Amino acid sequence: MDRSLLFHIIAAVYHLYILVYPYYYKLDMRHAKGFGGRLKFLTIWGHLIQVCYYIFAALVDLRNWCCGNSCSKLRRARDWSFSTIVFPITFLVFILFWGLFAIDRELVMPRSLDNVIDPTYNHMVHTYIVFWPIVEALVTQISVPQKRQGLIAIAIFSVSYTVWSYIIFLNTGEWVYPILNILSDVQRVLFILVAYVLVVCLFLTTRAYQKKFGRVRVGMKTE
Repeated sequence: MDRSLLFHIIAAVYHLYILVYPYYYKLDMRHAKGFGGRLKFLTIWGHLIQVCYYIFAALVDLRNWCCGNSCSKLRRARDWSFSTIVFPITFLVFILFWGLFAIDRELVMPRSLDNVIDPTYNHMVHTYIVFWPIVEALVTQISVPQKRQGLIAIAIFSVSYTVWSYIIFLNTGEWVYPILNILSDVQRVLFILVAYVLVVCLFLTTRAYQKKFGRVRVGMKTE
């Protein structure tokens, strides 16, 4: 079996396990109840994206393995989604969560949730997630997409989640994350803009990492 196919299957199973973990172990997910449910959180968006990506990538590998050739359209779709969404958003979740946690954990994960979210699950959803995109670039031959296309995709994703967060606020009277509830309107806007800048930097970092360490497909247009 191709190592890329094996890796994608394992990664898909891991992220699916994360999604069903709270239900399997019957965790008290009180913080995820109400309007929006678990979909309120960027972390869950990230895991859903990764589940879809790794399942799709595994299917692409399986198709190539069975047919003995590579479908360029499927490959480009896989490469584009990884470089523009999967890698940057995964690291955005990791950096924002642990950055705020280091400053004051009450800003992102109040101590009151310690009896709800055990340390193992917390690390599974916020720490170990960075392992998969780092290794993905090493085991899978991925072409680097055009910078403009990537920036447009990142902008659409970021604005979509921001609008969704505002819809949640209109329905519940509270922002998704504690830090947003204590900031003034101006500070909240600045915080969101900083997050936008960070995710753009992560997109550019993805490209640099792939070109330096990844198995970049030769002959693809990158600019």
